[in-house]
Amino acid sequence: MHADKSLGNHSDADERNYKLQLREYQKRISNILESFTDGFFEVDQDWIVTYFNKEAERLLSLSRTEIIGQNLWQVFREAIPLRFYSEYHRAVKENVSVRFEEYFPPKDLWVEVAAFPSGQGLSVYFKDITERKKALELLNQEKQKYSELFNFSPVPQWVYDLDTGRFLDVNEAAVSQYGYQREEFLNMNIRDIRLPEDIPSLERILTEDVKAGAHSKSYVRHKKKDGELIYALVEGNSISFEGYNARLVMAIDRTKEVMAENSMAESIARFDIVSKATSDAIWDWDIVSGTIVWNQGIRGIFGYRQTTYSEAWWMSKVHPDDLELVTSQMNRLIEKKKQRLKVSYRFQCADGEYKNVLDRAFIIFNKEEEAVRMIGSMQDITDQIKQMKEIEAQNNRLRQISWIQSHKVRGPLARIIGLASLMSEETLSSNEKTEFAGDLKHAAYELDKVVEEIVDRTEYDHNLKITVIALNLRNLRILKGWTQKQVAEWLQIPLQKYLKWEHADTDIDYLMLLQIAHLYEIPVIELM
Repeated sequence: MHADKSLGNHSDADERNYKLQLREYQKRISNILESFTDGFFEVDQDWIVTYFNKEAERLLSLSRTEIIGQNLWQVFREAIPLRFYSEYHRAVKENVSVRFEEYFPPKDLWVEVAAFPSGQGLSVYFKDITERKKALELLNQEKQKYSELFNFSPVPQWVYDLDTGRFLDVNEAAVSQYGYQREEFLNMNIRDIRLPEDIPSLERILTEDVKAGAHSKSYVRHKKKDGELIYALVEGNSISFEGYNARLVMAIDRTKEVMAENSMAESIARFDIVSKATSDAIWDWDIVSGTIVWNQGIRGIFGYRQTTYSEAWWMSKVHPDDLELVTSQMNRLIEKKKQRLKVSYRFQCADGEYKNVLDRAFIIFNKEEEAVRMIGSMQDITDQIKQMKEIEAQNNRLRQISWIQSHKVRGPLARIIGLASLMSEETLSSNEKTEFAGDLKHAAYELDKVVEEIVDRTEYDHNLKITVIALNLRNLRILKGWTQKQVAEWLQIPLQKYLKWEHADTDIDYLMLLQIAHLYEIPVIELM
């Protein structure tokens, strides 16, 4: 009798243990399914929904309490005419996995679906690909827009293969301008419209100036079908065209302007020879006529095409906040009959941006001591100014960090040291130890916030960025009351890998950051 009773008790204990293990196993599976970034649900053989995860609730705006235990096709009647119905039935009938994309109008949602038979039912994963579909539609619209802009543009344009130089496409304006038929163009190379003596220059441009993803601009000579030469401003951008690494080029006829500039160049030849010895923008200002002649520095440094401008033009390019200072210094020197001028100001480039310049000039007076001419050299000092500002900003950050370390770190650190010493006393009661432990935790929290502030102010240090991630991971886990092992299991990664993240011994890729953010139900930016 006693033996049978003991055996009965043992069986009851085993049954309770099995049920406990089963619940724990089910909990783990549920945690894994809930951590998925994909929507997930299961149905049995009668299409009754048996599981519906959190992401599925979000994507379909439907609570699991509203669908679990319900027939899938009664809840989603709108899906019956769509691929969802036919593909799910095919998967069950043929016992095969299915993958497809489909649009669900009631939710204005494109989804990518993977479904496979499992047990006595069907398991379904689905993810939102609406943005990808919209991007693809936008891409097709852009392709159509490109085609229209390209073919109907009044400016000659073409696309050529960067590797071979072969024309891949030309527009009607190019056909009209150069005299070649479109079929002729497509059987030609970009070298075929250049003069033999210009080929080395072309090869240099292709090697040095034409870079993937970069815009380039140059003046070149082109040869028409009838042999006529034209001077063209060629602007190009690298593109991918029908699988080719290609270049889209726009060729603007600038023959008249170039010929006029060549005529003017003869009158300032000496000036250019002298100015080539410097990389600065050299200028010669005829004060009487108000005309300013520049060397090529006005083009190379500031992007302007002409080399002759008026006094009013120069004044319009000086930054409005600097104009009064510059003109007053010039007028003061002229009044005092001083010959040398040195002034810094901001000068506008052709693209609208401003550069910091240092302008040095020499004023020439006539016999009546009237200023008649001014010759100057304008040097671009933008990088020097930028470096000085960066150094100043870095010094300010270092001073702030130094102040934080000397004022804010000492307080909580001193309390931690003092509390640690007190807690080592053997005479402390349990209540006192509990109280001191709370104080120690609070002081450590304060010190952690100070460290975060220091890290925030050191915004360029990649290692500190990793430390912020590590601190956030540790704090988030402790606030949740989770163990490191639990988090590693939920993320489906080895425990040692997660430990390295908490200790900032290795980097975390962005996709994993997304999974971690989803686990803690926070935006990913809070981890970074």
